[in-house]
Order: sequence, then C-alpha cells, then structure tokens
Amino acid sequence: MRTSAWVIIAVIALLVAGVFCAGCSDEGAKPGDVTATATVTSAGTTTGALYAEGDIVRNPTSTLSTGLLIIGYDAGTDMYERATIFPFSDGRWGYRLDSKTSKISRASVEKVYTEKVGTVTVSSVRIGAPTITTTVPPTTTKATTAPTATETTASTTAPRILDIDPFIGTTGKTVTITNLKGSNFVSGATVSLTKTGETSIDATDVSVSAGTKITCKFVLPSSTEPGQWNVVVTNPDKQSVTSANLFTIYKGTDVTATATSTSTTTTTAAATVTITNMEPSALSYGEITIPASNPFTINIYGTNLSAGNKVTFTQGSTTRTSTAYDMVGYEARIKIDLSSGVTTGYMTVTVYDSNNNIIGSKENAFLIV
Repeated sequence: MRTSAWVIIAVIALLVAGVFCAGCSDEGAKPGDVTATATVTSAGTTTGALYAEGDIVRNPTSTLSTGLLIIGYDAGTDMYERATIFPFSDGRWGYRLDSKTSKISRASVEKVYTEKVGTVTVSSVRIGAPTITTTVPPTTTKATTAPTATETTASTTAPRILDIDPFIGTTGKTVTITNLKGSNFVSGATVSLTKTGETSIDATDVSVSAGTKITCKFVLPSSTEPGQWNVVVTNPDKQSVTSANLFTIYKGTDVTATATSTSTTTTTAAATVTITNMEPSALSYGEITIPASNPFTINIYGTNLSAGNKVTFTQGSTTRTSTAYDMVGYEARIKIDLSSGVTTGYMTVTVYDSNNNIIGSKENAFLIV
C-alpha cells in the first residue's frame, strides 16, 4: 500500500514537471518565431531586387567613368528601369545627358553591374551636361568701371566641342569645315589644329553661329605630319577647349589610295570613330531570344559618330548588322536584331561609313549574359 502511494506521488510529480517545462518552451519560442516569420515576409515582399531606386552601380571590370542609375524596379516583369549617369569633374555623381530611360532584366543588371558606388535622389540628378565654369583671377589693377553682364558671362563659361564635319583633310589642300559643333562659342573665337611636336595650324575665315556652330578653313601645308590632330577652340576671354584626335590628316597620295583600295581605307580610317560607351552595354540571353523584343534600340556614345552609316555586332563567326542608324544630338542611335545566331559572351562593335569602310571598332563593347 505504501509502495502504491509512492508510485502515485512520483507520477503526479512527473506530470507537473512536464506541464511546467512545456509552458517554459512555449513562452521562449513564440517571440523568436514571430520575429523570424516577419523578417522573412518583409524581405520577401520588398522587391526581391538587389538594388533600389537611386542606387548607382558599375561594372567593376569596365574602364568607363559612367555608372548605371537605377530609376526603379518592376517586380511584375522582374526588370530594372535605368539610365546612364555621368560624374562631374570633381568626381561627384552626377548628371544625365537626357531624360531617356530603358529597361533590362534584373538578372542582367545584377550579374554585370556588381559594384554599388553611391545612392542619390533620382529627381535631384541634373538632366543635361553641365556648363564648365572657371574662376577668373583678380587683376592687380583695380577696374575703374564694373564689368558688363555680357563680359561676366563670357568670362565664366568655357567653350565645348561635340563634333566636326568634315573630320579629315589632305596635305597640300585647303579643307572647309562646315560644322564644328559645340556650345558656348563666342564671336571672335579662334580655331586651330595641334599635334605634339608639330607647328599648330590656325583656321581662317572663322564664323560663329548662335554659339553652337563654327565654320572655318584650314590650309594644310604639304609638309604637314599626317595622323590625328587635336581641335582647339579659344574664346576671346582666353578660355579654350581641346578635343583630342578629332581631326585626321592624310598625305595626298594616301587619300587617292583610300578611294580605290578597300584594304587601305580600312587600315588608315580605322581610328576615325571612337566608341566610348553604349547604352545598354549588356542584355540577357533571355531578352535577345524573344522575337517580340527585336530589333533593340541601342545608343552609342563617342566621337565622329556622325560619319557612320551602319554598325555590326560580331561574336565569333556570327555578325549581326544594324537595321537603322540615326544621329540624336552627338550620339548614334541604332536598331539591331540579336534574336538568333548569338550566345552569351562579349561582342565586337564596328562602325562603317556610307561606302562600307570600317571607320571605328571596339572589342568587348557589348555583353550578352
């Protein structure tokens, strides 16, 4: 009887202990479980995207100074809306050349643009390239009269060169420049061609129109060193701008040869166009294989692009040719169908003139991921 009593007491004690332990376990687990569930839910319902509006990202392997500005993310299509952003001269981000945006898959962006370099408020990003300004040092002689508004504007705004037409000349000849395009040109400006180790060639008959166009003539002596020359514009207030390698000079016999020989033309004219940047510079393989998405519109930035007539994208033995080539400002806007015959990897972009001569090329300029 006494043994039965002890057994009953032991059973009751175990039951009480079990209930107590279960209560302790529940009390300790509930907050942790709720927090974990909330965290997962929160992370899962934010956007699913690595980058957010206003983030600036770059391809760490690229040598370009530009970045990709994330305008937004659409979870429904799993695509980023983005634009190219440029840094100011002091390194700060930045400005956009225009208000255009385009969309690309999240996977493409996050695979190629893996380096986040900053975050800005999208609405605060300047649209349009900034005007270069300089500080005019004080003179030792005190001015007797205050400068006029026109003088102040001229002394704080530097000229800017965008392109030149034509962009080639021949030794022993006079070349008439019909459109030296840019901004902040002032009446009375001088224009010259310069090359390291060579005597500068000053333009004659210089005429400025609306601050954005200059016409002039260059008399190119027979002894002129052939090759690429810089174009320099200097305003009357001595502020100047230099566009490196913008003008190409040939020997007279070289130009005759290029008119009759395709191989010679390709060799001597290959550097007349420089590709500096493309927008977009990458697309995902899934995007290019959807026929409804083709042809793609791609912007090409560089120098002398107005001389181009078409573009090819080459990858191994596959070459795709643009279906349209138009100049918008100083960028080339092309359309090209990449829906077949290509695979993941880099592509070489080549620019041709109206005579089907190669006038510029850039390896690894475009990436399919």
